[in-house]
Amino acid sequence: MADSLTLSLYHAARGYQDRVTRRLSEVLARAHGIALSPAQLGFLAALICGETTTSEVARRTGVSRQAAHRQAAALAELGYLALTPDPARRNQSIVTFTGTGVRLMALCREILAGWDRALGEEAETLARAAAIMATALTEGDG
Repeated sequence: MADSLTLSLYHAARGYQDRVTRRLSEVLARAHGIALSPAQLGFLAALICGETTTSEVARRTGVSRQAAHRQAAALAELGYLALTPDPARRNQSIVTFTGTGVRLMALCREILAGWDRALGEEAETLARAAAIMATALTEGDG
């Protein structure tokens, strides 16, 4: 069987994402009294910024549209997201952060930035790797 750097990067990235969301969930609960699951944090991270639809988040995260809608509705109930009907598509909702959601994401970014110190001397190399991974295997790559 051939060795594959792409496969190794895939597993490393997934494992890192899982560890980050688990640890962030723990820190938010312990230090800030915010009870969000790793899955909820992953969903919020997939929203990036601005507005999107639950279908777009489903595509980004690899879950069904129904699961994405349930997650968005639960986070809306908690006050982190707002769901409004999409005037262009009746069966879609537009998802946006509320003020509380924006503050939560700012707190998460602050916590994550603090963890960047643990990357030490490798931070620059990892930043380059992240940039490469962000553009690798675009449409049309064989």
